[in-house]
Amino acid sequence: MPNSFRVLAQDILALADAGDVSAAFEKLNEGVQTLPEEPHSAFLAGCLYERLKDWQQARRFYLQSLHLDVNAPRIWHRLGIVCLEGGDLDGAERALKVAIQQKPSEAPYYVDLSLVQARKGAFDEALENAITGDSLCMDHVPAINNIAHALQCLGRSEESLPYYDRAIALAPENGVCRFGRAVSLLKIGNFEAGWREYEWRWRCSQTPRTDLSIPHWEGEDLNGKTILIHHEQGYGDTLQFIRFVPLLKALGATTIVQVPPTLVRLLERMDGIDRVISVLEPSLPLDLHCPLVGLPMRLGLTPDTAPDCPYLSVPFEEQERVGGALRQSVAQTPDQPELIVGLVWNGDPRPHDSVATQVDRRRSVSLEKLAPLMGVEGIRFVSFQLGAAKNQIVETGLPVIDVTDGIVDFADTAARLYGVDLLISVDTSMVHLAGGLGLPAWMISRSDACWRWGETASTTPWYPSMRIFRQPRSGDWDTPVAEIAGLLRQFVALYRTNLVAEAA
Repeated sequence: MPNSFRVLAQDILALADAGDVSAAFEKLNEGVQTLPEEPHSAFLAGCLYERLKDWQQARRFYLQSLHLDVNAPRIWHRLGIVCLEGGDLDGAERALKVAIQQKPSEAPYYVDLSLVQARKGAFDEALENAITGDSLCMDHVPAINNIAHALQCLGRSEESLPYYDRAIALAPENGVCRFGRAVSLLKIGNFEAGWREYEWRWRCSQTPRTDLSIPHWEGEDLNGKTILIHHEQGYGDTLQFIRFVPLLKALGATTIVQVPPTLVRLLERMDGIDRVISVLEPSLPLDLHCPLVGLPMRLGLTPDTAPDCPYLSVPFEEQERVGGALRQSVAQTPDQPELIVGLVWNGDPRPHDSVATQVDRRRSVSLEKLAPLMGVEGIRFVSFQLGAAKNQIVETGLPVIDVTDGIVDFADTAARLYGVDLLISVDTSMVHLAGGLGLPAWMISRSDACWRWGETASTTPWYPSMRIFRQPRSGDWDTPVAEIAGLLRQFVALYRTNLVAEAA
């Protein structure tokens, strides 16, 4: 490799380390114009682009290097990593398998392959490769963590805990391992320990606020204090945990809640909240603050001792006017009423967060997969689906009516939910909205369910009006959909029997 490009690489790294990323890019883009035609130079260029998080260019130069020398397991490994970072899980898996084939003794190759497979939902394969990585390099924390994570995703959270404990013994400050352990504890119902460990999310998946100079509330006396409770994760998390805020009011606090604008109008109706805001005013007199999901730990509560549902509400006149209008607009046979069932089949893909995007792929289902439900007579299906996924109604031609026109916030959506008899949804904020309102919801859950739904139950103490239908294995939507279709037939028969009885 010519010395000139090596020297240039050192300059680029120095700029990147100093935080001048734009200058580093400029120098690198200029340097590769005269890159020598040999594998080491192309590999170094790929490494530099990877350092600057330009996954597409890193992939390009790694492939260029491999074109010049295909027998290079280290480069196949790096190619797999940048494919993973760029969201190409299939490409990542292929590259890492080649790296392993070329050098089967390298533990990190198996560990990274296990990570890719877990992101794809192939948890059995992820577990096998993580175990192999662990056997090749004892006390390798990423391998041990990946074993634990795969077990957790396979519904074996109890078994995962010794592995998390082993990883944490080796790396006590590892936020990923600590957060993973929290999820396993919560999934098996050990909430006291789980809530404590869940605070490690700030060292793993969440970014703490830096715009607040007031102290963080850790459970001290609130009498006469004004506390800011703020949204920290997704809409569903806020809708779930907002129930705890009135308990702070009962402890003598003035409660101010900061949430995204689309939640303000709905939450303004809650008792025990003094004020709901979306933008924090600098002049607002505050004594303490706490993220919403941190409340149950500080209050010492579990799902069984949480405030009862419903805790969200819609004015009665809105229920009748908006819900009634929805029902009237979709009813075809007023003399023989049909059940009206709402559908949501996709979550928010969050393209800015690759990990969240990959989770969303596992929790979301195509509308076409729900087609067996349309074969149940006596039901009119309506869609509450937002985003690009709503286009699937037209694409599939399935008999589903879009009822989202004019919705601007969760208060609008909540009012329209009173026009349906049942909501069927994947694990999105909609199930939390329906559950918080005390309305019936059937949730279709991915096999590696979120911690809040436990591992096997078909009901949840969080929302007594909810029923859970689980994938028996990752990617298998047919099984829960068939189960739902069977229950819908029973539901229709019961509904018609009740109508006949009322008419008599």
